[in-house]
Amino acid sequence: MFKILRRDLLFIVAVAAVFLSLSYAIGFVTDRSTNAVEMETAFRNGQRPAAQPTTARVWRKASFEKLAVLNSRSLKDPAKMQVENSADIFVLDWSDLLVKEFSPDGKLVRAFGKEGVFANPTGFALDSGGNMWVCDLKLDRVGIFNVDGSKRLIKPIDSIYRMVAIGDVMVTMVTLDHSRLFATYDLAGHQLNSFGELLEDQSDKGLVLDGDIVADAENRGIIYGGRYLGILGSYDLEGKQRYLVQTIDSVPQPTVLNIDGRMRKVKPNTARPVLSLSILDNELYVLSGVSPDGTEGSAGKIMDVYNKQDGHYLYSWELPLGAVEATVTSNYIYIRSNREVTVWSFKSNT
Repeated sequence: MFKILRRDLLFIVAVAAVFLSLSYAIGFVTDRSTNAVEMETAFRNGQRPAAQPTTARVWRKASFEKLAVLNSRSLKDPAKMQVENSADIFVLDWSDLLVKEFSPDGKLVRAFGKEGVFANPTGFALDSGGNMWVCDLKLDRVGIFNVDGSKRLIKPIDSIYRMVAIGDVMVTMVTLDHSRLFATYDLAGHQLNSFGELLEDQSDKGLVLDGDIVADAENRGIIYGGRYLGILGSYDLEGKQRYLVQTIDSVPQPTVLNIDGRMRKVKPNTARPVLSLSILDNELYVLSGVSPDGTEGSAGKIMDVYNKQDGHYLYSWELPLGAVEATVTSNYIYIRSNREVTVWSFKSNT
């Protein structure tokens, strides 16, 4: 009897050892040490972005008055916002994966999509006809919701991460594992061209290019902001680079970690000098994630203002609260935190 028990015990121990070994191999057990190798990033041909003419911020005071809060009643998990052609604000709500339109007083106007349509939406834009385009990173497609209530789906050549509309051209920022960062499409969903080769070995280290794009309708182009790189780049619709400059923060070049030879990750605690972008008239508004005392975080209160024509820094003011995204319009500023969007009137004093 004891021999049988001993044999069964040895069998159980052997099975457990095999299971533990397989668990480490396929990732069930995650407390094992990882081998991380630092991979330095470099701009193509050594062409670094131009430095700002000044390295010191010029501060202006701004006054704010809170007008409305988009809170848990209509918006539970705001993930991305954009102002399109009016004072209304469009917000991607991750609680139900819908793009919602709100009036400046906080009232819900309409919603695009329905539960189950999207799996991982990351960007959206209204085209020249008022149709809403929403890109889904996981499903690798774009859903187009037409003003007449119909819907269609298109399959892009490369997975789309962000998008804006310039007239009848949709400009997209693709996922960060390609050698070119941007692509343009016509309203039928056909790709027109691709451009944006910034880094050496970009397809391998492109995750440091994470950031956003904003439409420069007046000049028929886009402006790109690099979240970790701390750069601003302006491009026309043909892909010609108008300028590439550093932000006023002038952060060090970010480092990519190669984890166990199979996964890439931005080194922890990397500065985020560009959290969001918006354009008003001739000024580009950039929300910085670097605070006045030099500390860094996932939210910011400094709004840096640049000349959108050449990328030169102009002045800065401080928001009334920390934000992960802030959009400036002629009458309002919309401030998004991780849980709500607030609407403010503001006045910048010269």
